[in-house]
Amino acid sequence: MRFIHISDTHLGYHQYGLKERSEDFFDVFNEAVDFAIEKKVDFVIHTGDFFHSSRPSNHVILQGMEILERLRDANIPIFVISGNHDRGSQVRDISPLKILQPLGLNLVDSGVLEYEGLFIGGLKYISKAGLRQIEGIKKILEKYLEEMGNGFRILLLHQEFQPYFPDSSLNMTVELIEGFDYIGIGHYHIAQTPAVINKATVVYPGSTEFTAYNEKEEERGKGFYYVQVDGKTIKPEFIHLKRRRPFLYYTLSEEEIDQTVKQIKQDLERFEEGKKPVIILKGTLKKLAPSDVIGYFKNEGISSEESNLLHINFNLTREFVDTDGVIIETTEENIKEELKKLIGDEQIFSSVVETLTFLKSFDSIDEVKKYLKENPDFIDF
Repeated sequence: MRFIHISDTHLGYHQYGLKERSEDFFDVFNEAVDFAIEKKVDFVIHTGDFFHSSRPSNHVILQGMEILERLRDANIPIFVISGNHDRGSQVRDISPLKILQPLGLNLVDSGVLEYEGLFIGGLKYISKAGLRQIEGIKKILEKYLEEMGNGFRILLLHQEFQPYFPDSSLNMTVELIEGFDYIGIGHYHIAQTPAVINKATVVYPGSTEFTAYNEKEEERGKGFYYVQVDGKTIKPEFIHLKRRRPFLYYTLSEEEIDQTVKQIKQDLERFEEGKKPVIILKGTLKKLAPSDVIGYFKNEGISSEESNLLHINFNLTREFVDTDGVIIETTEENIKEELKKLIGDEQIFSSVVETLTFLKSFDSIDEVKKYLKENPDFIDF
């Protein structure tokens, strides 16, 4: 038996408001489908965030349909669960993945199905507030095992587990009870080396593209798992995606800004063909304002209009001195600490951070407003 395990494809994400970035997510998804067809795999599993939004545009839905049609024409079924991005409102709406079911997408959001002697259980994303109400997922998984026969047992999850999400209440060794053969998990975007937990092979394939650049994601690479099963022997192999857009990361200091500019210009010469790279520029400023740095780079000809690059993301923070003379950097962690002090309640703080992290994935305030208007029960804490 052979299958591929893909996750967090975020189809339709217009990162930085760019159409090219949306097409990038479609390109790498198609590359994985090419591999599945070439290898003639028995099926595909997808562990959530197929779409980036619970209300994808018509164009993005058509892209999803094209992917499913290619799999259907090759007689390769696909089994999918809804992630936090595409699960839909719990009360007023449904997952957009249901729209694709007539094209062969098998949505396994809450239960078990049998496929040619296999048993596949799926559980869509559950928020922190929801997990507190049901006290974890262990009891749900126990019911799944009762419904499964003696064949190969697969479990699909899109959930936050420790230690990947330190604030999570879910412990993998406790929640992932014995009885499953293969457990595929989405939501964490950094691919992990497969592990054995309670006799099950547990696999995180990570996302297929960068939704937010992370150096650890770059080190591991972007891809999916090709899994070969012989009896009870499971061999997952990580397949690197080649069509993804290159990201170039630089740490900026005011003292060495000229050297950084020189290095960027040299690096850009390597990308005269193929996809133009995205530059991530991170640093802490002491004297200069972010606008000064942006202007300096433009004057040096480093911009999407003048250089061989798609976009440059200036991820710059300012260094301030408080009334006691203590240097404070406006980092995300510092902001979280102040927010935690302000809120006081640990559970509410965790829910607020989870909500803000999700809303950060949108490209503009207008998109956030639109989403909240369409999903009035989204904030569930």
